[in-house]
Amino acid sequence: MIIVEMNAVKREELGKQANNKIRKDGLVPAVVYGRNKKNINISIDGKELKKVLSGTEARENTIISIAIEGTDEKRQVLLKEAHLDTLTSAPLHFDFYEITDGEKLKLVCPLNFIGKPEGVKNGGVIQTLSNQVSIECVPEKIPNNITVDISDLEIGDTLFVENLPVEDGVTILSNPKSTTISILAPRIMTEEATNEDGEEGAESEEGADESDASKEESDK
Repeated sequence: MIIVEMNAVKREELGKQANNKIRKDGLVPAVVYGRNKKNINISIDGKELKKVLSGTEARENTIISIAIEGTDEKRQVLLKEAHLDTLTSAPLHFDFYEITDGEKLKLVCPLNFIGKPEGVKNGGVIQTLSNQVSIECVPEKIPNNITVDISDLEIGDTLFVENLPVEDGVTILSNPKSTTISILAPRIMTEEATNEDGEEGAESEEGADESDASKEESDK
């Protein structure tokens, strides 16, 4: 479980005009909400926000501890939505979900593939179709990632979601039959197989032509 800390101040003035004003001061408006909890409107220093989120890659499974200035309050939250400017990608507004101990959360967890597959050592190619899955768990069970050793995968092998290792207390919600990674045959091998099939087909056609010609001669 990853926990990072961030500071914030409460916002008293709301609305478009007030938000534009704090953005000019280098702050980003945000809201903290949660189940059966009162919304808290806050503003966060843009540079600190960028530093925190770039350091954690803004992952949905990262717990952020927000300390609200002037109070003893610390809110444990998850980043739920980041509203960015469509042209400049500048942050406009952030939504944070406050978590509660024992509450089951649905979130996205990255996959961490380790090891070099045997199939790759023999010339195969890795095809990654998914590097994350949806999971459900309580806050204290949130994994940093799901680490998967793919060293034993041979050419033609596929790793499905149902094959992923998970710790007790974590449930994977993604389709168990979905593919995460496959080891494909090298392209040159595939092309050679195709060429061989084509040559066999041509030989069959030639044999058929010769047979037809022989039949015509005997009929005469």
